[in-house]
Amino acid sequence: MPSSVRRLTALDHERLHRLLRRMCKPGPSQERWRAEFITLLRAHRIAERDAVIVDIVARVAPLAAAARQQAEDDVELDRLGQQVHTTVLATADLDDLRSRADSFLEAHATRWSTALMSPLEQEVTRGELRRLGGAYETRRSAELERAGAVHALPRRLDVSRAELYELARKAGIEGRSGMTRGQLIDELQRRSD
Repeated sequence: MPSSVRRLTALDHERLHRLLRRMCKPGPSQERWRAEFITLLRAHRIAERDAVIVDIVARVAPLAAAARQQAEDDVELDRLGQQVHTTVLATADLDDLRSRADSFLEAHATRWSTALMSPLEQEVTRGELRRLGGAYETRRSAELERAGAVHALPRRLDVSRAELYELARKAGIEGRSGMTRGQLIDELQRRSD
């Protein structure tokens, strides 16, 4: 059974922050982190809109205004992605961009949680929240795959333990709740060989 839509979107909000921090840290992988940030930002935005907001507007009338406001964030998220894409990585502008992007992503996540998810949890069942989570995850994964960004295994440091646990659950790994992050990665890699 899929996770709640609140949990899955919160994981992506956290992952976007981690990718942004890594992208702004000088090093040989800086460009890769930028590409992953832009790809995830786009997939996240599309999944929020197509799999969650459209559904909320259609089914939970009291949340329609909040959902439309959240959809307006799409324009700002697109601008943010474009700014990240065009900013030269080795400049002082990068720190300013990171600060603005962090602030906007935090505001977006807070609005999502307080204006949409909290009231939605009062209106629908847990099963419905998991159904929305499944729809979100499916749509996001389809966008990531379309962009060529899907990796079967966690190969990077930006995968949280919660995300690893979810992958382990899907792979049917027993004892996953007692495993460390490293053990989860090792077991997932072992099963894919």
